[in-house]
Amino acid sequence: MKSDIYLFNPTCELAVANGSVNYMAPAQLRKFEDELSILPAILAGPEDIVLVDQIPPKQFTDQLGIAGFQLPTFLILASSLADPEFLSCKKGFLFPWGWSPSAHKLLTPLKSGCCPDFINSPVAEWHDMHRELYSRKSALTILERIINEYHPENILSLSDLPEICTSHEQIIALQHIWGKVVVKAPWSSSGRGLQILRPHEYNQTNRQVITGYLKQQGFVIVEPWHKKVLDLSFQFFAFGNGNIEYRGLSTFSTDHAGRYSGSYIQELPPDLSSELKEFLRENVYNVRMTLHQALSSSNYSTDYYGWFGVDAIIFKTTGGQLKFHPCLEINCRFTMGAIALGLRTHLAEQSIGEFRIMHGKEGDFKRFSDEMTIKEPLIIESGKIAGGFLPVTPTLPESNFGAYLSTKGMKE
Repeated sequence: MKSDIYLFNPTCELAVANGSVNYMAPAQLRKFEDELSILPAILAGPEDIVLVDQIPPKQFTDQLGIAGFQLPTFLILASSLADPEFLSCKKGFLFPWGWSPSAHKLLTPLKSGCCPDFINSPVAEWHDMHRELYSRKSALTILERIINEYHPENILSLSDLPEICTSHEQIIALQHIWGKVVVKAPWSSSGRGLQILRPHEYNQTNRQVITGYLKQQGFVIVEPWHKKVLDLSFQFFAFGNGNIEYRGLSTFSTDHAGRYSGSYIQELPPDLSSELKEFLRENVYNVRMTLHQALSSSNYSTDYYGWFGVDAIIFKTTGGQLKFHPCLEINCRFTMGAIALGLRTHLAEQSIGEFRIMHGKEGDFKRFSDEMTIKEPLIIESGKIAGGFLPVTPTLPESNFGAYLSTKGMKE
């Protein structure tokens, strides 16, 4: 079986926004990419290859093996791209975390050895149409179709549909209607490129940032702020031929600024209210099927090949009613929700857990991991993780970033 090649480049959306084949992410984001570069191993097969910044220590990979992971081969990115033998060997697909003009330039030396299915796929070359798949405007198009064509119950109303604005005056007019609003740059990584404006407030800082969005990208997307009670992400796989496969639902947590902080490994958090559980039971299947239908007749089904995620929320109206926002953003790439689904297959049936990303000073992740490994030793039952702490990225002294799995039995 030919090896698929994986690469962790989560700054792909910033690269798409930039548009240059020579795009280079800021130093701190490059460090994030380097130190979490093994993450695709959670979804790769044992016959595959993950290109990394440095080979993970044997002690670390042995620990993952004990936990039931069948790991792929790890190769250094820079040296692999200069290795004639590796470049010429037969390969399957290329799976960067996400495509962009710069990702295509980086991986072009590998393409000649890829299988015909990849060469003939819609992601084998970058085209202008791909840029639109990464735009929040495309998510808005899908949302409009869901509301206007499918009319599912218990979703946000037509009057709350986000709007495209090209001036400060248009944004202020929507503030008068909605009160608190969220202003989004069309191209930005998930949870970023956002400005939250309180009612009757549009300060100089907001104006400067939004002016930058308008100058660089031409427009912004404005929507009412919702009182969120749950973040969800529907995971799909597009085959580039009109077919889309649903892969699973993940739920996740965010920080005070709306940035991703971690995912629940089981489908739903353990502490949901009975009201929210009942709402999900009655509505999540219909929302998922409606999303699937809308996406299957969109460009996501024909112009893209690979994993992608649709972020959604459940929110409470001013009257206290629960409602779905079924398509907040479409992440046309691998997602941490997909990683959560991969980790779910390693979790014992009666256990729950969280996958989390940590950011701190140099060495903080190693100190934290060493402490937690002693405090919450890993428990393996019948080849599955039943409890305890497991780093899923190497715990190196120089690392600022890390990812880990924290698990326990449901009765603990």
